[in-house]
Amino acid sequence: MPINLPNGIILRTVTFWYPADFLGITDWRTTLACLFDDALRPERRLLAIPTSPGTRALLAAPSTANPIRCAGGPLRLLDIAATGALAAREAVTRHDAWSATARVGARRPGRLESALLQAGRHSYVTYHSLRRVVGDVLVVMRTGAALYPAAADPQALLDHVQQATMQLADAAPDDVLVTVGV
Repeated sequence: MPINLPNGIILRTVTFWYPADFLGITDWRTTLACLFDDALRPERRLLAIPTSPGTRALLAAPSTANPIRCAGGPLRLLDIAATGALAAREAVTRHDAWSATARVGARRPGRLESALLQAGRHSYVTYHSLRRVVGDVLVVMRTGAALYPAAADPQALLDHVQQATMQLADAAPDDVLVTVGV
């Protein structure tokens, strides 16, 4: 169930960024399997590139499809570039549909999505390609910081995903990302 913030932002996904040694965890396979319950469900937003069945087991909620979609895992097993590229292609398709019909698929866009669409194709595509990785909120477990948009307008949304992505640039290959739906 989405969470509505007082500033007008609707949260649907949260990405948690764990340092590789968070609380002394050495077996992320077990930890990732235990993270999900009725309140937090895996959000298979990320593409993975496991090199063996053993490394595939280190992913959070991997799909059986190819490419493998998952809710997270160690960064060295995630294909962040491909994840963003897929999200960008999907956003281009939605923006083109909206430009032609004022609809996104079979539905009309909501207020916030309409504002993003009206901000232009580049803004819309950039936002969605970065949001696919960092979600609506990026929780940095090393510090406890929660990064989320300051307001419900296109520039605040773009600022959020760009700042969160810049923070992730400092992540180590063994750090773990987990994306959940709320």
